[in-house]
Amino acid sequence: MRRMIAPLVLLLVAGAASAGTPYFLDRDGTLWNAAASDEGLVLTGQRDGVVTAQALLPFELGLAGMGDAHIQVAADANTGKVVVVWQRNWSANASEIMLAVWSDEEWERVEHLTDDLGAMPRNPAVQLSEFNTSIPDPDNPDNPGATIEVRDSYLHVVWWEGSGETQHASYVLLRLNAEPEDPDSLLQRDLDELTNLGLACDTPASPEVLEHPVFAANAGLDRALLFFGSQRICLLHLAEVRFELEPPTLPPPGGPINVTVQRKRSVPIFGIRRTYQIPQDFSMLGTRIILGGNSSPLAYRVYGHVVEYALATDSGWSPKRSLALDQGMAVEDAISLVENLAR
Repeated sequence: MRRMIAPLVLLLVAGAASAGTPYFLDRDGTLWNAAASDEGLVLTGQRDGVVTAQALLPFELGLAGMGDAHIQVAADANTGKVVVVWQRNWSANASEIMLAVWSDEEWERVEHLTDDLGAMPRNPAVQLSEFNTSIPDPDNPDNPGATIEVRDSYLHVVWWEGSGETQHASYVLLRLNAEPEDPDSLLQRDLDELTNLGLACDTPASPEVLEHPVFAANAGLDRALLFFGSQRICLLHLAEVRFELEPPTLPPPGGPINVTVQRKRSVPIFGIRRTYQIPQDFSMLGTRIILGGNSSPLAYRVYGHVVEYALATDSGWSPKRSLALDQGMAVEDAISLVENLAR
């Protein structure tokens, strides 16, 4: 089995909370929000309470059961693009995951990330990443101090799909600074392909655990850490997606010109950093993941007037404990106290 390193802090928040975060605050102070309407998906930007942008992605609701749900929004600082990812429900048994990119006051692209409505793809989650580095300027080979900056922006998307024995987590990576027609701008993977080792499942894991893959909230902009379960292997997996500069293209053997070409972009590197036993009494619905100072795992959720939490070690999870919201304690204060337990 791969060496286990750096356990995560697992935060289970608001057990009754709705999946999806249809808000995003960018560095310019604009609050972006996407909402479903009878006419379609409406993206709105507000700064200091004033609407600065609004766009409609038409999708009229024609049949009972149709609608948009689990809406996610992300705004990239490098490109200025705003991305909306959502679950489009066609009926109780048919859905798809959609992605739309808004740029320069228009919809730049609209993508169907899934193609099997019957697989009921569901519960999407998103995360932004940036890759920034400097390389020697190929146009100034005689000047060792001449460099150019490589900057790539990415959106990670994960969701759950399938039924019965075919269920699994799926993943898409979108290169935001690529042209929409670039065939390499979208990369898709079945995350079960990363889970090579483990024991077969004797007892099915709870759907509340498996069907809600989630990203670490503060993994750092240069990578994404993804926590997902596998129906095939009874473990929760911590996958890491980081980026490296694409290796130079070497000249063919015996070629007429000995030239090495360095493409000015990065490539993703996938790996599993750690595995966990699947908890039987947690729900991943509304989950948030953070990292403590020395990565001691901590799980909590708000349940009524109580914050329930548990600590995890290499030997398993501690008994579930609770912090009551009494004596005037606000929810945010209780959450802060519990988060301070992370080490």
